[in-house]
Amino acid sequence: MKFSRDQLYQEIWEISAKQVANKYGLNYPALLKKCKEHGIPLPNGKYWYNKKNGIDIQELIIALPDSSVKEIEVEKQATKIKKEKATSGDILPIHEDIKETDTVPSIEESTAKFSFDVDWVRSSLDYLESEKIETIIFVLSTFELKENKRLHKKVSSYKESVVNWNKRVKAAERNYYESRYERNTLEQPKFLKEISSEQLPRLYRILDTIFSVFEQIGEIVTDDLCIRFGKDIVSFEIIESTDKINHELTKEEAQQLVKYNDEIKRQSYASKPNIRKYDYIPNGVFRIKMTNGKYIKDTKSNKLEDMIPEIVFLFYQCYFEIRNRREQWEEAQRIREEEKQKARILQERIDQEKKKTREFLNILSDYKLANEIRKFVDILKESDKADQETIEWMSRKADWIDPTISAEDELLGKREHHKADEEKDKFLKEEKYYW
Repeated sequence: MKFSRDQLYQEIWEISAKQVANKYGLNYPALLKKCKEHGIPLPNGKYWYNKKNGIDIQELIIALPDSSVKEIEVEKQATKIKKEKATSGDILPIHEDIKETDTVPSIEESTAKFSFDVDWVRSSLDYLESEKIETIIFVLSTFELKENKRLHKKVSSYKESVVNWNKRVKAAERNYYESRYERNTLEQPKFLKEISSEQLPRLYRILDTIFSVFEQIGEIVTDDLCIRFGKDIVSFEIIESTDKINHELTKEEAQQLVKYNDEIKRQSYASKPNIRKYDYIPNGVFRIKMTNGKYIKDTKSNKLEDMIPEIVFLFYQCYFEIRNRREQWEEAQRIREEEKQKARILQERIDQEKKKTREFLNILSDYKLANEIRKFVDILKESDKADQETIEWMSRKADWIDPTISAEDELLGKREHHKADEEKDKFLKEEKYYW
């Protein structure tokens, strides 16, 4: 079947290569091969995820490169000839059973336990490492459902907690004064609020399958029945749907209603009994719901047990969203920490500069003081107002105060020029000693 190169590109980016193959009855591997051969780019999983969820996809669109090829021919999907019933003595040659144009199923298709498109999986999970994707494909292709296998240890533990819960509920419903009465202090097990007791065996089987598949893939089942993907935890719900029906009065409710009607006749006011209008009866239809609101549920043609690949993909999509939120938060946190660190470093530099400036001004103050002392000494020399010993003492003190000389005093040691005047004055104050 022939297509213009531009038409093929437009349709693939609109509905996906797989859907184009289905729409026109094309051989899907041949279509992919032609796209690669003629330079038609294919959307990745992130593109379809964003498109489905209304997120901007402009940056993910790859433009169609120029090419001299304008028209592309893609072979149609081969159809098998219905095999006629052979009569005794007839020998059917192999080539008569299948047309020559038929393709041999790949190993991936022939060994699959669940029905899923391997190429779609690789494209949809492209945000995972290729090794992880191949592990998922391998596990889903080889996983075997065994009816009589022992329950997963986490499911077995959960089942035991359900039994204990039911026992405690019954004990708490007894009369307070009975010896077997016991207040229920246990926390209600997960899922139990949404699943009827009749459907608990099915719940155990579904949990067992999900947990077993994920553990084979390499993920971790937590004690609170969530799935850990590296740093991220994905929680989920399994909910049983209900049918809404008109409520049938119980014997007690009927008696309350009769009593109410009698009271209305005798007096103007009576408290009407609170009797519900509808009952919600569990119908055995399950749905598995993720924290992002997306879910998969039983259909007329498929049960959840038959949709394990879809459930696995749903978990990974939810994980991808959680991981993105975590990474965005971590990136924002990293930026905040960097800004704080920059602010701390800047403040330290400012403080150091202030300290350095103060010390410089203190040193300068000593230099000025030393020069003033020397001027004063010169005046004393000219006026003969002081003896030689005093003048020499003053000169030595000027040299002790002068930071350019910083002479060491016999009694006072070296002067700490960088300190504030108040500290230096305090050092020179007399101390009182009590001997």
